[in-house]
Amino acid sequence: MDTRKCVNWIRCIVIACLTVCLLGCPSGQDETSQSRLTIAPDFSLKTIDGEDVRLSAFRGEKLVHITFWATWCPACLTEIPKLIKLHQAIGDKPVTILAINVGVNDSVQKVRKLQERSQMPYRIIFDQAGYVSQQYGVMGIPTHIVVGKDGKILNIFNQLPENPKDYFKQFLPS
Repeated sequence: MDTRKCVNWIRCIVIACLTVCLLGCPSGQDETSQSRLTIAPDFSLKTIDGEDVRLSAFRGEKLVHITFWATWCPACLTEIPKLIKLHQAIGDKPVTILAINVGVNDSVQKVRKLQERSQMPYRIIFDQAGYVSQQYGVMGIPTHIVVGKDGKILNIFNQLPENPKDYFKQFLPS
């Protein structure tokens, strides 16, 4: 077997492994296994529009819903309408949504095209190096993390409920 064929086989195996590991596969971890993090690690990244976003800037001000996702993840794509519904339901409540693209096999151009097509109204952040998803121990996508105003992680899960507005009532005082 020549070198070129060998390299192609290795690429195929790596892509297959990454697909199995990341392609919308919930991590299988429940909230207790991921709850080793009690305080959300701070991060500073740019949105796909170049805006700087620092998690600690919301401390004391807003509840933060973070979702880790990718354009090539079918389970992530099914979460987009629910996130849009959540964004609409938030209204003037002190909540912000940060959708962090994990960057693996994605580009800002793909993300922007999906944002325009799906009309995603929340901030989309690109974590090209995957540093933030590593900080949070994200093992599969989509992964949702709810961070309280005090910076504590309130919940970690893989799928938004059909009615996210009702779900978030538990985190927001009336």
